[in-house]
Amino acid sequence: MGRFTEHAARERIDETVDLWRKCCLMADGSLTQSQPAETWCLANAKDLETRFTNSPLAGSAGGGTFASKFEIQLEGASPELRLFAAELLLVHFLFTSSVTGRGKIEVIDKTLAGSGYELDTSSVPYKTMWSRIGHPGVGFNTRRDLQLGFLIDFTVRLKTLSLEDREAVLADPWALEDFVRQAPSQNRREMMHILLHLLHPDSFERIASGAHKREIASAFAQLLDEEVPEDWSVDRKLLAIRTKLENDFLATADYVDFYHAPLQGVWQSRPNRDSEGTTDIESLEWKKQLILYGPPGTSKTFTAKELAESLIRREALRSWGPRKFFDNKDLLEGRVNENVEWVQLHPGYGYAEFIRGLRIEEDETRYQPGLLPNLIERATTQALPNGLHPLPFVLVLDEINRTDLSAMLGEAFSLLERDKRGFSVALPGINRGEPPTRLAMPENLYVIGTMNEIDQSVETLDFALRRRFLWSECPFERDTLLEIVRARWEGDVGARFSFEDAAAQLEIFADRAVSLNDAILKMEDLGRAYQIGHTYFADITFFVGRSLSSARQKPQKGTYLWTEGGKPKDPLIDLWARSLKPLLEQYLSGTDALESSLSALWMTFKSQ
Repeated sequence: MGRFTEHAARERIDETVDLWRKCCLMADGSLTQSQPAETWCLANAKDLETRFTNSPLAGSAGGGTFASKFEIQLEGASPELRLFAAELLLVHFLFTSSVTGRGKIEVIDKTLAGSGYELDTSSVPYKTMWSRIGHPGVGFNTRRDLQLGFLIDFTVRLKTLSLEDREAVLADPWALEDFVRQAPSQNRREMMHILLHLLHPDSFERIASGAHKREIASAFAQLLDEEVPEDWSVDRKLLAIRTKLENDFLATADYVDFYHAPLQGVWQSRPNRDSEGTTDIESLEWKKQLILYGPPGTSKTFTAKELAESLIRREALRSWGPRKFFDNKDLLEGRVNENVEWVQLHPGYGYAEFIRGLRIEEDETRYQPGLLPNLIERATTQALPNGLHPLPFVLVLDEINRTDLSAMLGEAFSLLERDKRGFSVALPGINRGEPPTRLAMPENLYVIGTMNEIDQSVETLDFALRRRFLWSECPFERDTLLEIVRARWEGDVGARFSFEDAAAQLEIFADRAVSLNDAILKMEDLGRAYQIGHTYFADITFFVGRSLSSARQKPQKGTYLWTEGGKPKDPLIDLWARSLKPLLEQYLSGTDALESSLSALWMTFKSQ
């Protein structure tokens, strides 16, 4: 079954959803109050639809944030409408791990302000805000308006049904899927997948991304029976795949989850910022070349490694079949390590090192193959035991714009085209007594490049080379920063100081990182390419850990980064002085306004 049980408090989520189904969806009552007036009624749903969905505040209007806009849209609302809006937000937050429990409650409390209603801190729905199921992706927080719009539309459409029809839709997982997919296309985002999992966790995976679902179904398609009905949705396919895995291949596993080993490494690929869009691995499989680009510190190298390994594991599952795939795990991991070739490019790396160059051999100057011909030979001559099909090779060119890439590629420049794979060209220069050397790019060789946009070691890549690659931006992401900080927290700071205790200020810290990058974006001397990656900011855990190394008590009221009066504390000052400021000084060197620009950026970053 797809019910995620790793987090001990999952039962609270299920209990809250049961209350929501019984009291709110099947009746018109409240999720959090014992004796309110009608709350989840059609009139309130339509009222909120008019105020929110049909009257959007775009851009910087209404203060620019979701909370400030939502407050304007709720002006003059009845207490019951505010309660309905707050409970919609509570349902919206049930799944996510990317917002802290305290952060969820603050948003809900602001919505309830002035209504006369409060959340009972001893109730299950309140405690559920500290439970979580999964990370719903960047778009979940950046487009909260669309997530809430989906829930409003779902409620309006559901409440127009008769009680009998409503019960039938909610009881049947596939009838519910058909119903939710009738939502307006712009609202078919993460919340659609989340709602399906919440209401039927044994039928729908804990996956908030349509792109991820599509990737998993494609990667594990061999597990499906050949006669899969054509009208099956991707969710039905995933359930059949899970059933096959649990019964035939991973029967001894405590829990089968597509976001955990051994399954995650087969399929996972970073989607674009729209979780319904094309993923990196889909792009790489089609074009065979992909470049990950963005500011320094945005995990491009890590992403390239994960992408290369997933590509190889996916092909192993496809070509070996499920049984040989799971029976040869050690062999597969060995091939994953051997079949990824990593090259750190630099200004001194060129054609002679990559294609071929002259070398002195026994008093004779001869042409010797470089990295690419040797890699091609390995890719075309590999032999695996037990008749296993050969696996792809992936060449990772790290920091591709630190060398003259067109000159380095030479004859391979044209061979990168998808329709030129297998076509050979003669290399110039012939060794005495040997035929001309020919070069051909095999079908099973893929290329991933990484590129820091601000690195101007060489001229920008020419257009002819650019079209041989697909491109995937790796931007700074607030949610990714918080996830890295959460993952590092206990190791760097210590178990005595919980992440939740510091969460409120860490949320502000992430907002300050966003503000700093927004300021950099608007600066005439800098711009988008000079924004700072999340890995620079994530060093905050080290500085917090150092500052608390001799502390006997927790900082009062969670003041890990700022005092109660809003003054920056040592960890924030150290991060600026030792990491962010030196980087920005280098970016701004030679400009007339270096000191004033640094001062303005520091004021933006340190302000609570």
